[in-house]
Amino acid sequence: MTTPAAAQLGLEYKPLEAPQLNDPFPFYARLRHEAPVTFAPAFQLWLVSRYADVQAALRDPKRFSSRDILRPPVDLPPEMLEYLKEAGYSPEYPLLGDDPPSHTRIRGLVGKAFSVASVAAMETRIREIARSYVDALLRAGPRADVVAGLSFPLPMHIITTLLGIPASDGEKLKGWCADENLFFVPHLPPEARMHSARGVAAFRHYLRAMVEERQKNPRPDDFLTSLIQARLEGERPLNLVELINLSSVIVFAGHETTTNLMSSALLYLLRHPTAWQELRANPAALPNAIDEVLRFDTPVVGMMRTATEDVELSSTQVPAGARLLLLFASANRDEAIFPEGAERLDIHRANANRHIGFGHGAHYCVGAQLAKLEMRIALEMLLERLPNPRLVPEKPVPYLPALIHRGPRQLWVEWDAA
Repeated sequence: MTTPAAAQLGLEYKPLEAPQLNDPFPFYARLRHEAPVTFAPAFQLWLVSRYADVQAALRDPKRFSSRDILRPPVDLPPEMLEYLKEAGYSPEYPLLGDDPPSHTRIRGLVGKAFSVASVAAMETRIREIARSYVDALLRAGPRADVVAGLSFPLPMHIITTLLGIPASDGEKLKGWCADENLFFVPHLPPEARMHSARGVAAFRHYLRAMVEERQKNPRPDDFLTSLIQARLEGERPLNLVELINLSSVIVFAGHETTTNLMSSALLYLLRHPTAWQELRANPAALPNAIDEVLRFDTPVVGMMRTATEDVELSSTQVPAGARLLLLFASANRDEAIFPEGAERLDIHRANANRHIGFGHGAHYCVGAQLAKLEMRIALEMLLERLPNPRLVPEKPVPYLPALIHRGPRQLWVEWDAA
């Protein structure tokens, strides 16, 4: 049963508006302490804020299904749904939005194309691409928006390279991904929602053409070709619709999450110049520092699940059919798991790797190692080559209103001239 205090907190959940947009963590702390599981009517979602409850749901796909994981919280108009359906859109997202045994099949097929060896083999190419963007930053400096100059174009360039997409299409792809993000904004004006639908439809048409072309003309050492050709014993290969929807997941997650992680890492490390100097002197500490940033301000705020039966979490009854938002960002600051200053960035934190910034269990992010590799390479180069970097005081750090993803839209940095 939801108490009046918990119900009030659910009404106060406004993540797309200031002050929660810029700093949601005080509100998350209130949730953990006062109403760890509560209903937010604006989004028709149950908020789950404690680490133990989030973990319990992630470990139990039978009672907490991933179906409809990214179904918009507000129903789209029927005419818009028909328009999107004709373009090939569906709110079904392979890999993210399925349960075993379907998920096991999809993950197995993707895993064959996204192996540890494949990611490791990309390191030389990633270094080349990263070096080109860092070179451009230094040439244009000694002041730059590092989101526009590095943390957006680098991951997008890598994911387009992975899929065999022209790097010049990156801006277009990002625009379409932003359109799809708008499906999660309630009370969007009809004209804005229709504009976003046109972008999502164009994205699906683009992906369909790409998949069909690659089916006809497979390429050697190509990730998409590997997905098309991937086979598991006793399982059918991915069909056209699965390939299109899976490609949309890979494009979106492959750049959005890494962009936000990279931007947030730079923001917090520059706000803690002692940590920056420590990492400059000892780059071997970067992996733990990256895990700590993932804990401190995860680029994926949370993921949704659907209760398949009546369930109880933190003494709160959640009805069958309810949709839950598992708040990774709140769980990662749960004092029960991170008792030594959970609200403080500590690049030496011994259990930083217990974060759930990339999810947990069967749905742990398949691209996590690629994201960490990109992040480590970019930070190594910046630590080595940026002389005395600091945030530009007069430039604010704005955040894009988004329910699932979080990261600075701009991050202005200046450094000493050579």
